[in-house]
Amino acid sequence: MYSAYSKKDQELFKRATALSKVHLSSIPRLEGDSFFDHNVRVGEILALHTAEPEIVIAGLLHGILNHVEASTISKEFGTAVLTILREVESLKRVKAKNTSLESESLRKIIITTLKDVRVIIIKLAGKLDNLRTIHVFSAKRQKEICEEVIDIYAPLAYRLGLDKMKTQLEDLAFKALNPRKYKEINVYLEESRQQREENVEKAISLIKRISKNKVDIVKIKGRPKHIYSIYKKITKRKVPLHEQFDLLGIRALCKTIKDCYTLLGILHEEFEPCEGRLKDYIANPKPNFYRSIHTAVTLSNGKIAEIQIRTPEMDEFAEEGVAAHWRYKGVKSDQLFEKKMSWLKSVLDLQKNEFLDSVKVDLFGDKIYCYTPKGDVKELPLGATILDFAYLVHEQIGSKCVGGRINGKFVRLKEKLTSGDVVEIITNKNQRPRRGWIKIVTSAKARQKIRKMVRQYDALPSLHYRTYKPTIKEDLGVLVHSEEFPKAMCVLAKCCSPVPIEEIAGIMTKRRMISVHSTECREAIKEENRWIPVEWKTVFNQKISFMVEADERSGLLADLLNTIARSGFEIKEAKGKLRGKETALCNFIVIPRDMDELLGMIKRVKKVRGVRRLYFD
Repeated sequence: MYSAYSKKDQELFKRATALSKVHLSSIPRLEGDSFFDHNVRVGEILALHTAEPEIVIAGLLHGILNHVEASTISKEFGTAVLTILREVESLKRVKAKNTSLESESLRKIIITTLKDVRVIIIKLAGKLDNLRTIHVFSAKRQKEICEEVIDIYAPLAYRLGLDKMKTQLEDLAFKALNPRKYKEINVYLEESRQQREENVEKAISLIKRISKNKVDIVKIKGRPKHIYSIYKKITKRKVPLHEQFDLLGIRALCKTIKDCYTLLGILHEEFEPCEGRLKDYIANPKPNFYRSIHTAVTLSNGKIAEIQIRTPEMDEFAEEGVAAHWRYKGVKSDQLFEKKMSWLKSVLDLQKNEFLDSVKVDLFGDKIYCYTPKGDVKELPLGATILDFAYLVHEQIGSKCVGGRINGKFVRLKEKLTSGDVVEIITNKNQRPRRGWIKIVTSAKARQKIRKMVRQYDALPSLHYRTYKPTIKEDLGVLVHSEEFPKAMCVLAKCCSPVPIEEIAGIMTKRRMISVHSTECREAIKEENRWIPVEWKTVFNQKISFMVEADERSGLLADLLNTIARSGFEIKEAKGKLRGKETALCNFIVIPRDMDELLGMIKRVKKVRGVRRLYFD
């Protein structure tokens, strides 16, 4: 159980277990055992997930501060363990004060009030143990516990990358919530196991055969089916149970990222890709840093294979969570990534010398979450003040605000808030809004309300503080626009298929559409008297589709995929088909950030062997 830890750590575990036994073994639980028994199991769960030693010790001791002096804990096990234990007690108080809150609100409060996110790991392990003995509770209490697990704790496990723990929590909670459906799915799984395994083996053999000597596959295997995830597909995606097992779950581990894209290209060349099923989480990782390529293809035997393609390091992270991720070597990353990684290291860090004290959670970027004395959650921008909060509650409250209390302490209007603050607004009926308040607030909505109320009170125009809006990326899937006719749709003409950054001209059609041509296009020159100015866009945030015409050869799609991926693009779709005996036409859908990025990709793609031309839809 604890064999992965040093002898020194194992000795600390023994001492923690002994201390827990002395003080907690006589305190009974509804399950019929003691809090000591529960803590031992929590420690074992944490050790199985290779949590850092301090987390395991705190798991063995949680709840003991009501019986042992804090100084004793600090002396015996260190200040880090004491900090975690105090945070466990703090979390209990937060939950006790907010029992009526919706799950999403409570989850935000839990995260934003905790100073040390390691407490969540202990709480997850505790919930997992409780679910295994949940039958002792009343039906009503079972429902409450299980809904809390699915709505609050399983999503937190996902955010920390603890996929194994998330899956166990969901399956056990679902078993208690809906035992009939759980049994139905479980029985079907068992009855169909042999056939599914045979189908998966055939698919794996097929993939190995077509990729032999072309790509370095370290391992390829079937993926396990999880009961709750199957249930979600049945209810949310409306996929009947029997149809789900026509889908073969396969995971391929490739040696390098380049190999991942090469295998993707081979699969999409050999088999028909399923529309809309390509997800590139390597180029665009999930919020919890999960990285992998997901695709689905129809095999030659008619079966649909759902395939995950990733490196062994990515697979380790997907299984173990953030504890594995920071060990990667040679990862290229920007400052934002490094900032997030410094937080993640301190969540489940296994090396003591790299541990960061007083971990602050940074899951919500530039937002903070505060709540009213009644527990209502309010989302505000980073740097928001008491006055921002007052106007968020109601514009009349804001206009009469004279100050407030943060966690019981009186503060002025311009006092800044931090996540987790309990905020009470103090008003005075004689108060009136001031022009100067516009400088105090952070949110645009609060500024608008202040200007409105100032005009009502003064019957004078309020001071206008000019703000420059950041460039908004256009939500259009086209490359060209017209400033003269901004509402007209610009379409690239098929006769010349202009590409950035050729000189272009527009011709208005009868349907309020602008046909965009190269200025050297013969068809356009004939209509030169009808030309209207059009420009290539500089930024976009929508899917862009383009075609590559090239000499047909083995590995063409794989080479193109690698080239596009190296350009930093998230690939949403990739298809290839023959166009005549010697020509292939490959279609891609990507999401570029700006024109410079797009031009860089075009330049690289045109250098791929055999490429004749590239054009956009």
